[in-house]
Amino acid sequence: MKIGRVYITGAGPGDEKLISVRALELVKQADVIVYDRLGAEKFLKYSNKECEKINAGKQPQNHRLNQSQINEILIQKAKEGKSVVRLKGGDPFVFGRGGEECEALKKAGIPFEVVPGISSFYSVCAYAGIPVTHRECASSFHVFTGHRVDNGELDYSSIAHMEGTLVFLMSMKNLHIISEKLIQQGKDENTPVCAIQWGTTSKQRSITANLKEIAQKAEQQNIGHPSVVIIGDVVNQKMDWQKYRPLFGKHIVLAGSGETACEAKALLQQQGAEVTIYSGIEIIENIEELSKEIQNLKQYTWIFFTSVNSVEYFFKAMKKQKKDIRALQGIGIFCIGEKTKQAVEKRGIFVDRVPQQYNSESAVKDMEQFLKKEDKILFPASELASTVLEKKAKELGVTMVRVTAYQNQINTNGIQKIKSDVKKGNIDVIAFFSSSQAKNLFLLLGEDIKKCQLFAIGEQTQQSILHMEAEVKATAEISTGKGLAEKIIKVLKNV
Repeated sequence: MKIGRVYITGAGPGDEKLISVRALELVKQADVIVYDRLGAEKFLKYSNKECEKINAGKQPQNHRLNQSQINEILIQKAKEGKSVVRLKGGDPFVFGRGGEECEALKKAGIPFEVVPGISSFYSVCAYAGIPVTHRECASSFHVFTGHRVDNGELDYSSIAHMEGTLVFLMSMKNLHIISEKLIQQGKDENTPVCAIQWGTTSKQRSITANLKEIAQKAEQQNIGHPSVVIIGDVVNQKMDWQKYRPLFGKHIVLAGSGETACEAKALLQQQGAEVTIYSGIEIIENIEELSKEIQNLKQYTWIFFTSVNSVEYFFKAMKKQKKDIRALQGIGIFCIGEKTKQAVEKRGIFVDRVPQQYNSESAVKDMEQFLKKEDKILFPASELASTVLEKKAKELGVTMVRVTAYQNQINTNGIQKIKSDVKKGNIDVIAFFSSSQAKNLFLLLGEDIKKCQLFAIGEQTQQSILHMEAEVKATAEISTGKGLAEKIIKVLKNV
């Protein structure tokens, strides 16, 4: 069997935007991902469904796998001919044991590649507005691990007299020892220090004090692991550039999927928010019945599409029946929503009607304007789609054949992390892109979901949230990803 390759890969410091293009490319293609707890786990959602995910789970005093076990897994999976990504927070060669893993792979004859990552030692400082070097006060910087300080690893007599900026990683447990030893060895006790926890993420917070008081003040403010500690006059140059990103510090969950959710995510990230897309729905294809109707398309005068998924599965059924767009000649196309319209038109078909507002209520009013009693409508949809259009068609004396093209099931994959964050109060906003998303997330998260501010993409989604006895903070005026994002931004800016 052909031997696979291992990619020792840096995932960056935490902000999802700070992973490299190459690293994300590898995550998407991987057969196996061996990942660390910090800075890496959030990227698993980009992997394919068949990818095996192994949690190396390193955290203080609790190593899920020790280093020799990790090395053995990398070697074994590569020997199975698999593409293995070892996904590590920050940069794999900056206190990340990436060098040890490369040595083990080389000894075993396993080909490997190293993909650098943005290290926390400078990126976290940058997000706190502190430059590690500054022409007026620091022309050099020195980086240390504060993880083990009593075993002779650090020469405090030398460190205390170093010029420039001192940066300590993994140091919060031993911060009082570090500060005491530096002062004992001659470092000025009034040297400014900043401790930054959860740097580059929505949970980022920091405390600034002098060297003598920093450990006590950090403890009082509950600044704990993971943190970066920066010591030196550059701390006095601290610039709060994050205040120009009005949503920085906010963690927003978008309960949706596809291009609509991605559009909203991009807009919210521009404003500084940390954004997680999570779909509470797993789509299951069900095109057998639809395929039968496609065999008799000529009997229909209209096709109604109310979602991108309905478009995708309709044309998949068309392909299965070996039919192309010529089979749609003479049939009108009605779409609700700009994204749905785009999904049709990218196939070279012009859409005949789109209601002024992207919801069923507006569609019902529009139906009165163009339908005739002799019309017959094919309506491919999910089993949970609203019956409003069918009721209106019946009222108008028009035949509508509703066909289930796909089914919605509750998606539990990855929900535990969101559930934990909601319970801890680490999520500020949940925005729902459909009634189904709202119903499923309420089932998955329970009453804790009411701790978050809840937003709805449209009237129907709003009613579903209210039906579950929860407060809706606001509803989008235009039922699109952009419209929902703009509503969230407007509300949170004014809070």
